Amino acid sequence: MRSPLRLLSAITVCAIFAVPSTWAGGIPSPFAEPETTRPKAAKPIPPAPPPEDDIFTPAELSAGEKASTGAIERESLAPLDAAPAAGAPTETRPYGAAPLPAAVGRSDQPPGWEASPRGALDDGAAEPLPQQPPGLREGERTVMRDDLSPVMAGDGSGLPYELWQGMTLESIEKAIATLEIPPRSPALHALFRRLITSDVPPPRGGAKDPRFTAVRVEALHRLGLIDEASALLAKDGGTEGDPVLALLTARTAIARGDQDGGCRKVDEMNAGAASLPASLKGQSILVRAYCAAVAGKRESAQLQVALARDEGVEESAGLDAIDAIASGGKPVIGQGQQVGPLDWRILELGGAVDARALVETAGPGVLAIISRDTATEPATRLAAAERAAQLNAISPADLAQGYRTFAGGEGGAEGPAQAAVQHAALFQSAEDEKTPLKKARLIRSFLDDARRAGVYWPALQMIAPAAATLPRVPEIGWFAETAVETALATGDYTGARSWAEFGSTLDAPGNSGHGYVHWLALADLADPALTEGRSRHLAALEDMAARGRFKPEQLHRLATVLDALQIQVPIPLWDLASRTPQPNTGFLPETGVLSALAEAAKKKEFGHTVLLAMQSLGPNGAEGAHIISLGDSIRALRSAGLDADARKLALEALFMGWPRAAG
Repeated sequence: MRSPLRLLSAITVCAIFAVPSTWAGGIPSPFAEPETTRPKAAKPIPPAPPPEDDIFTPAELSAGEKASTGAIERESLAPLDAAPAAGAPTETRPYGAAPLPAAVGRSDQPPGWEASPRGALDDGAAEPLPQQPPGLREGERTVMRDDLSPVMAGDGSGLPYELWQGMTLESIEKAIATLEIPPRSPALHALFRRLITSDVPPPRGGAKDPRFTAVRVEALHRLGLIDEASALLAKDGGTEGDPVLALLTARTAIARGDQDGGCRKVDEMNAGAASLPASLKGQSILVRAYCAAVAGKRESAQLQVALARDEGVEESAGLDAIDAIASGGKPVIGQGQQVGPLDWRILELGGAVDARALVETAGPGVLAIISRDTATEPATRLAAAERAAQLNAISPADLAQGYRTFAGGEGGAEGPAQAAVQHAALFQSAEDEKTPLKKARLIRSFLDDARRAGVYWPALQMIAPAAATLPRVPEIGWFAETAVETALATGDYTGARSWAEFGSTLDAPGNSGHGYVHWLALADLADPALTEGRSRHLAALEDMAARGRFKPEQLHRLATVLDALQIQVPIPLWDLASRTPQPNTGFLPETGVLSALAEAAKKKEFGHTVLLAMQSLGPNGAEGAHIISLGDSIRALRSAGLDADARKLALEALFMGWPRAAG
C-alpha cells in the first residue's frame, strides 16, 4: 500500500505539470467584424507556469524521467485544492486577475502556484531532475520562454530588439491608421514615440525597408514631430528609387523651412508619381506647386492647382493659397480650413501669416512651427507653444525656454496669448526669486494658473528644478504637497518621498494625522525601481477612504490599478468600493480589442501590445479610460515586460484625482 506521503507527493507533482502551457495559434485581428456582445474585460493573462529551470512539457518526458520525477517528495507543499484555514478571509475580485498568494516570491506565477524551491525534497538526497536527453534536437522540444527577459535594443529606447515580432508591415500600418494621434496622454505619447523611433529591424527582417520607414515617418508627421521625421529619413538612407520616400523627404524638408532641400527631391518624386498611393497624391501635387511658386513659375503652379482639382484632391488652405499666389494675390485662411505644416509654408510665400486664429485649431506640427517662428508676434508664439505642449508636440523644456526668453509685455494680446504672457511672467518670477517663502508662493501661483489653462503636467515638470531648490523648513511646510507633485511628475521618487515624509511631520490639514502618507503610497506603486514594500503605506489609503476622501469613481480606479499592478488590495478598500456601483464612464474599445491585447501581451509581441494598449485606452489615455480598459492595459504592458511604462500609466490614471490637502 502506498504511504499517504507518497500519494500526496504524486498528486502534487501531477498538479505542477498540469499547469497550461503557452498559447498557440495566430493573433485574432482587432479589426475584424465586431462581435455582438458588449466589450468585456480581457481574461487575466496567465504567465508561464513552470519554474525557470523546467524546460520540458509533460508530454516530452520519457517513462524513466516520469519515474524519477514522481520519486521526488515535496512535503513542504500543501495540496493545491486544500481548503482555506478556518477564519481565513475570502474575497472576490471584480477588477480582473486574482493576486498571487503571499507565499509566492515571483510575480509571474499563476494563482494557486505554491512556493516550491527546487531543493525542497523529502529527504534532501533525491537526484535532481535529468537534463535534456542526448540527441534531442531544438525542433523536438517546447521551450517555455515566458520567463526569459527579452533582448533589449541598443538604441536607448528601453524597448526589446524583437519589437515587431508577431506583426506584419500591413498590420502595423492598419493599427497605426486606427489610432487617434497625437494621444493626449503624456505616458502613451512617450511610449509611442519610442516605439516609432526605435532602431530595430523591420517586421520582415533585413536592415531596411522603405515602406516601413514611410509608415514611421507618416506617424511622426501626425505627431507633429517634424525634426524626428527628418532624422529618421536621414538615418534610414537615401530615397533613390522610392517615390514615396522621395515625397516624404521633400515634404519634411519644406515643413522644416528648407526650400532647396525639399525641391531637390521633386524630379525623383515625379519619376515614380504613377506608383504613389492615392492618399499621397494630393501631397505630391502641393509639393510640386510649392516648388513652382518658389521658382517664380506661376503658370506651372496654377497648372498643378487645376490638376489637383481634376484629381479630386480635397480643398485645403495650401491649395487655395497657391491659387492666390499664382494669381498675384495674398492668400487667406478660409473659415474652418485645416492647416498642416506644408500648407503653412505655402501661406508664408504670400507674406507673414496671421497665426492668432490658428492657435486653437491648428494641428501639432503647425503649432510647433508657430512656436519657433520669429515672424510671429511673441505672445502668439507663447500661446502656440502652450497648445503644442498640450499635444506633446514640444517638450516641457522647450516651453520653459519659450517662457524664459519672452521679453515683451502684454501689449495687445488677447485670449490664449494674454494668458500665456501671464504664465511666462509667473514662471520667470518663480525661477528668479531667492526668498524661499516668496518663491514657494510664486511656484504655487504659476501651477494654479497652468492647471486652469490645461497644461498642469508640463508645468509641474518645468517648475520642478526651481521647487527642488527650496529648503524643507516648517515655515513653508504647506508647500510639501506641491513639491511632491513636481517630483512625481519628473520621476524623482526619492525627492517625492523626502518631501512627503517631511510634510507628514507637520500639521497637515484634512489628513487626520496621516499627513502626506497617501503620497508615499502613490510613489510606491509608480516607482519601477522599488523591489519590495509596495503595500507598506496602504493603511493610510484605507483610513482616507473610510473618511470619504476618495470619490466613489476614484476608489474604483484605485482598486483597479492596485489589482493590475499585482499589489494586494486591502479588503476594506474593496468593501468600500463594492458599496457603490462600478462606474460606467470612460473610453471602452470595440469588442475583441481587449482580448487581442491580452493575447499579444502573453506572446510577448511588444509593438503589437503597445498599439493595442493605445487603442484600448482611447485618445485621453489612462485618465479618461474605462476601468476595464485601464486594468487590462496595465496588465498587458507588465506581462509584455514594459513594467515602467505600465506604472507611468497607473500614476497618470490616479494623479489628478488624488486627494489633496484642504485649501
